[in-house]
Amino acid sequence: MPTVAITGAAGAIGSVTANVFANAGWTLALLDYGEENGQKLREQFPDAYVYTGDLTNEEEAREVFDSAASEADGIDAVLSIAGGFAMQPAVEASQEDADKMMAMNFQTLFQTARAAIPHLLDQAHGFFLGVSAPAAEDGGAGAALYAASKGAVAAYVKSIDAEYADDGLRASVLYPMGVVDTPDNRDAMPDSDPSTWIAPRELAEGMFHLATRSQRGHIKTLKVHATAS
Repeated sequence: MPTVAITGAAGAIGSVTANVFANAGWTLALLDYGEENGQKLREQFPDAYVYTGDLTNEEEAREVFDSAASEADGIDAVLSIAGGFAMQPAVEASQEDADKMMAMNFQTLFQTARAAIPHLLDQAHGFFLGVSAPAAEDGGAGAALYAASKGAVAAYVKSIDAEYADDGLRASVLYPMGVVDTPDNRDAMPDSDPSTWIAPRELAEGMFHLATRSQRGHIKTLKVHATAS
């Protein structure tokens, strides 16, 4: 059975994605930050390999992916879903704000890629995915740092795809083109209609589709739109 490693696996999107891959017969290597998330994953996915660690830290990221590759006898796909969102005015934002946003969205992916790609190359058919956002293309009022960090994600993943194409590694960028229907977003926007938002399962099934393409049907970017977008 192929193995998928998912970062941010305890989150609303990550957990649904893990279910989609598990139902398709994949072995799961699930990663998140903190023991509380680790325990949640062990209870929800008792057959999965579960790891906790700080994916902004090079040493911890390498330790996690080396362990996953060893215990699962290889990694076939990596879905770098871990990330976060915050609003700040573009110029009034602090250096701390910038560092935090880049750490959450880009550094987690950067260290994940550095730690995981050597293992994907061992499989000769590996797949790597990063999650960007509409703001990465168009910017966003009050969301400049988020847009910049997601722009970095997209550019980096596209560069990976270009660099390793001859080695059998495919890399794709997923763009959720609207609000995702998560508990946090429902709490933050109680007056909105979540039926017009993107269902996490649609993103999960999109990721599964990307991960299971061959070199002759590689999809480099996938945009998933909400009803209202």
